[in-house]
Amino acid sequence: MSEPHVPPNPSRSVISRRAVVAMCAVLTVAATLSVVVPLALTPGTVPRPRVQAAHPTFTSTATSLPTPTATPYPQPVWISSSQARINASVVGVGADAQGVMLAPEGPNSDPVWFTTFWWEYGAKPGEIGNAVIAGHLDRKDGSPAVFWWLRLLHVGDSVYIRDAAGAMLHFVVTGIETYLNPTGGQNNPVLQRIFGPATTANLNLITCTGDWTGKEYNKKLVVYTTLMP
Repeated sequence: MSEPHVPPNPSRSVISRRAVVAMCAVLTVAATLSVVVPLALTPGTVPRPRVQAAHPTFTSTATSLPTPTATPYPQPVWISSSQARINASVVGVGADAQGVMLAPEGPNSDPVWFTTFWWEYGAKPGEIGNAVIAGHLDRKDGSPAVFWWLRLLHVGDSVYIRDAAGAMLHFVVTGIETYLNPTGGQNNPVLQRIFGPATTANLNLITCTGDWTGKEYNKKLVVYTTLMP
């Protein structure tokens, strides 16, 4: 797949197929994980909750109060969904020199094909914003990889994330879309929807789909989910 560039609030790559570019994940396109994502989104653009410091009234008896700090969100370490047969580790990835989300690959026996990739320049799962996780559709020989069954998810199904602190976050599927590989820069509406700002805590899952062109798949499958209270 070709590689889309994320808008000023990025989130990661997609999976590609066979020996050529083997990834297809975080929406977008990359010729490896077929999910390649442009870096149009600038790290830190995703809205993140902040606790404002308390300001005491300045009187002769006022004393300074400690400044609260923003609550840190642990990184995701595991993703699971029984409906999509997903039970895999999560690792953070950045972008290459072209701003495309990295999509690790290896020989068919490499565990990387059954590992998912979180776009570390975007929101973390559970945080306000669009967190993005991509995964390979298949391996170099065309056999199933971690997101092979992502297409089995339906609106209302559940996806779970375990974070580094041991907390389990429950997300529910709110929408499923298939797009032609996104092109253009940060203003691409598809990339903005996947990687751009949001007012809720979302988790967007990306992989490749469509027809194999001999170099990449020509479409991306995106599953949109939102954190349950």
